[in-house]
Amino acid sequence: MISSLNFVANSMTAGLQLAETVKNSSLLVNIMLFVLILASIASLAIIAVKFMQYREAVTETTKFVDIFWKNKDADEVFAKTSKLAKSPVASVFLAGYAEFKETRESWEDKGIVIVGGKVDELAANVDRAMRRETHVRIQMLENGLSFLATTATASPFIGLFGTVYGIMNAFQEIGKTGSATLGSIAPHLSDALVTTAFGLIAAIPASVAFNYFNARLQKFENEAMNIAADFLNQIKRSNV
Repeated sequence: MISSLNFVANSMTAGLQLAETVKNSSLLVNIMLFVLILASIASLAIIAVKFMQYREAVTETTKFVDIFWKNKDADEVFAKTSKLAKSPVASVFLAGYAEFKETRESWEDKGIVIVGGKVDELAANVDRAMRRETHVRIQMLENGLSFLATTATASPFIGLFGTVYGIMNAFQEIGKTGSATLGSIAPHLSDALVTTAFGLIAAIPASVAFNYFNARLQKFENEAMNIAADFLNQIKRSNV
């Protein structure tokens, strides 16, 4: 209990010291801190939104993939997965299936017999529809990731710039006073360290989240390609 109280007290003291350091920092350092804080808040908001989006996508994609590989008949797969709208992989299949049904019915109404080269033409139409839907879904899932990548890359450099600026001011103070006393250079060194800390605070979560989401995105894309390839093979094998 006492150790917990000491930890809380130390944390509060550190927080007050940090606030005092920020308050006494130069205008340029405060501007950089403001930018880093905004970037950090925006990154956390994007991470929260994307995490919920990807979690729903993963859940529905797992259901769809299980249904697809257990039911080789496209009509059965459609009937069981038509409501899995949040799965990018399911959406790719549904787009291909819709193109397949629409094109086949249109040709049959015109008396076109779907054999030989017409099968390949139908498969090509379905392939284009599935590729188009894949690009659309990937772009939707990519929204916001570029900001995370920029934050992860740029924040440490902004913090580094603040570090260099603080060290430069410290040396200038040494040149003015002719002595390197702790009292004369400590404020400038604090400026240097606090910007580095805030830069890392903004960059680390953004970097981890970007890598996680990017890996999931690649997995979605690979699953969509596998589903598309198998569906096209079904069309060609059945000869419609």
